[in-house]
Amino acid sequence: MTQRQEALPEPDARAAVPRSRRAWLMALMIFMLAMINFGDKIVLGLAAEPISGELGLNHSLYGLVASSFFVLFSISAAGVGFIANRVDTRWVLLALAVVWSLAQLPLLLATSVGTLFASRIVLGAGEGPTAGVAVHALYKWFPPERRALPSALYVIGSGMGVFVAAPVLTHLIGRYGWRSAFWALAAAGAVWALLWLLIGREGPYGAQAGGGAEPVAPTGPGGAREASSYRRLSTSRTWWGGAIGGFGAYWTVALGSAFLPSYLRSQQGYTAGQAAQAVALYAVATVVVPLTVSPWTARLFRRGVTSRRSRGIPQGLLVVASGVALAFLPFVDTLSGQLILTVVAFGVGVGTFGLSYETAAEVTPVNRRGAALGLLVAVQTLPGLIAPAVTGALIDAAANDSAGYKLALTLGGVLTVVCGLVAVLTVNPERDKARTPAVLDAQPLPA
Repeated sequence: MTQRQEALPEPDARAAVPRSRRAWLMALMIFMLAMINFGDKIVLGLAAEPISGELGLNHSLYGLVASSFFVLFSISAAGVGFIANRVDTRWVLLALAVVWSLAQLPLLLATSVGTLFASRIVLGAGEGPTAGVAVHALYKWFPPERRALPSALYVIGSGMGVFVAAPVLTHLIGRYGWRSAFWALAAAGAVWALLWLLIGREGPYGAQAGGGAEPVAPTGPGGAREASSYRRLSTSRTWWGGAIGGFGAYWTVALGSAFLPSYLRSQQGYTAGQAAQAVALYAVATVVVPLTVSPWTARLFRRGVTSRRSRGIPQGLLVVASGVALAFLPFVDTLSGQLILTVVAFGVGVGTFGLSYETAAEVTPVNRRGAALGLLVAVQTLPGLIAPAVTGALIDAAANDSAGYKLALTLGGVLTVVCGLVAVLTVNPERDKARTPAVLDAQPLPA
């Protein structure tokens, strides 16, 4: 322990209950934030046909529109992550939520292809940093050994966002037109921002909050802080393994958001309502998998199983399973088989994100964690920029839409499997912490 940590007074047990209540209130707010976040992501896919019909978009141009959401997504995720190291996450998240709501307004007032591009680019810039900053904010409320469920909650919120938004937004689009869905999401973002302004707070497990539960930076001779922790992070195979595994998982997220509803309707003969129900079904898996896997891995870790075995290998295997299902999806004709593969392909891989946040945090000092998680999300979400554009181009270049979809899904599945195997082989926090012992989590304060 550092001298600063030894000097900390023993916390009053009576203060633990209100702190715990506040911690879970913050977790609930982050959960709601994730729901709105993924509603914003999938709305374009749900409204793809009316928007494309009104604006005259072919598959390639629609793919570019879908990808435009991610033009600044990864850049802002990395940049705002550095800001979150120095500015309270309370204010960073508030600013992001305000940007989300304002970004929807151009589509409500005037519509053209250019307006659609501009709105999605700004929206993506506002939503890119959300995962990293939100998880950083959560980790300020929970000690290292109790972060599994809070990490999973953000991922679960994403799944619940899809589960709730798919049928609700589809109903709004069908009855009131596609702009009504954007109205609803803008209002939801504004309401969340107001609530967060009133109740959002910083937690005790962070350097900015003064909790001192974790080291603020690696130190060199004489106690001086080293400036090399980012360089050390860049050589961490654990961090890169989580980033690459997440890259594969997010390929399926990007495809599911942009093309799955259209694929089910045009290639499998689903109605708009049936496609929304299928999307909601795989969203259930994005809730069940983190709720099952994260507590299980946390129990293993508390029982002394290494983080590599309890968190590293499982996060890679989830991505591998998702990729295999995606590759086989276009070759299965039965309804039950299609539904099973859809659930696995688009709902299972997301379980890797919460685990990757935990393993990345293990090898990162707390005052660098905002940037480390921001950079992690930046790499993981790059498929959002690539996958829709590539998929649209493959469909238009093929002899017919069926052949194009088959090729795009198969190649995406193979890529996802490879990324998952990389995570299985490289995520090993114990090895990286032994190499850079200065970034070990210190003994946390009791929660």
